Amino acid sequence: MVLLDRLVRKLVILILAAMVVIVAANVFCRFALQFSLYWADELAQILLVWLTFIGAALAVKDKSHYVLNFLTDRISGAAQRYFKLMQQLISILSILILLYFSTIVTWNVRYWTMPATEISRAFVYVICPVGCLLMLFYAVRLTMKEFNEDRSQGKNS
Repeated sequence: MVLLDRLVRKLVILILAAMVVIVAANVFCRFALQFSLYWADELAQILLVWLTFIGAALAVKDKSHYVLNFLTDRISGAAQRYFKLMQQLISILSILILLYFSTIVTWNVRYWTMPATEISRAFVYVICPVGCLLMLFYAVRLTMKEFNEDRSQGKNS
């Protein structure tokens, strides 16, 4: 588990660093050398998509996504635990729906290639199902952890 967490964090850092270098190099070439790296914009776009979905998985892991707690904060006890569990289950269901449809889209674009890099569009889109699997893993792990904590607190009360 810890190895996966470290790998995902390092991948985000690596992708962001690569984006910075590619975009900076392209800007330098455009304005200082009067030519453009024809592949740079496309590669930066690919990296941005990858960064988005891997970052979303990290946000699930760190509980950084926006949550509407208006009702949950005003109740306590079993009702609050129930609402928190429902929030998690709705999140998991949403991730599963996105996983299903993104897999279909990825499969359908596998023969399309990007013009500058000639990379299959499936390479761009595949991060959505992969990111969804990571989000699902983290969401289920978080739900189980919170459920076990709630059960242990219920025994102690």
